[in-house]
Amino acid sequence: MRRKQFLGLCAAVGGAILAPAYAQQRYPQKVVRIVVPYVAGGNLDVTARLFAQHLTEDLGQPFVIENRPGANGNTGTEQIVRSAADGYSLAMVSAGTLGINPALYANMPFDPEKDLTHISIVATGPMVLQVTPSLPVRTMQELVDLARAQPGKLNFGSGGNGTLAHLSLEMLKLRAGVDIVHVAYKGTSLATTDVMAGHIQGMFDTLSTAAPLIQQGKVRALAVTSARRSAAFPNVPTVAEAGVRDYAAETWAGLVGPPGLPRDVVERLQAAVARIAARPDVQQRLAGVGSEAVGGTPEQFRLQLASERVRWAEVVKVSGAKAE
Repeated sequence: MRRKQFLGLCAAVGGAILAPAYAQQRYPQKVVRIVVPYVAGGNLDVTARLFAQHLTEDLGQPFVIENRPGANGNTGTEQIVRSAADGYSLAMVSAGTLGINPALYANMPFDPEKDLTHISIVATGPMVLQVTPSLPVRTMQELVDLARAQPGKLNFGSGGNGTLAHLSLEMLKLRAGVDIVHVAYKGTSLATTDVMAGHIQGMFDTLSTAAPLIQQGKVRALAVTSARRSAAFPNVPTVAEAGVRDYAAETWAGLVGPPGLPRDVVERLQAAVARIAARPDVQQRLAGVGSEAVGGTPEQFRLQLASERVRWAEVVKVSGAKAE
């Protein structure tokens, strides 16, 4: 009897000692870095910084942003692929890096589906098809009719070959059966300037960049590329609504980690992202840049990525697009 009491006392004391130690190990216990594989100031960077701020508050440790641009997001993302799977090195990636690059680059440095741990898609947003105000079209159907009547006469720009803007155009050409010339610029702002001046007839752009120009009448919005209309411009139809079937092209921001990230870390991060995405102030902030908070599950992330890789592989193959 005394032996049982002694063992019971030891177990109680041991549990009292181990419980605080276990609690102290709860993730995170130090600074977490989130690599943004693009330059500062863009949509992805703005989204990453917004969520990093709230993750810091929610999880009690600093989440800091590091911009590591290069190769359309491959350079910075590869750093995370090769990082320790402890939850202290993450990345905020885009549709271009994970959805388009596998078809665009002959030698991808990693497999977006196998070499990363998918945590959550945190936000999505449409591209918008905008044209110069001098172009005599006011609807998507009128643009398609004009392009069919004048094959190879319309010129649409983008910030470079293989970008989401470029491939959104190529998808339109494929789905609508039209011939529109792509003009690759060294930067989106240069293409936008030429659309406003009428030197080229149009382009696809992120809604955050296009919104003020649309409101000022410097460009005309014909359609958004998402599956449903944007709350920011409810009167602008989707490309699919305008008659181009099987068309969908969205920007998105997704939180990923190295392969083999522990399940408890993934669950803790995903739950925090979901809480942040549900906040009205976060939703309002993202709406201001043409995005919508998501906070989805890892499984939803993986399913969307698999679907997008198939879609963009078809577009890249038919268009002949290659990485610059």
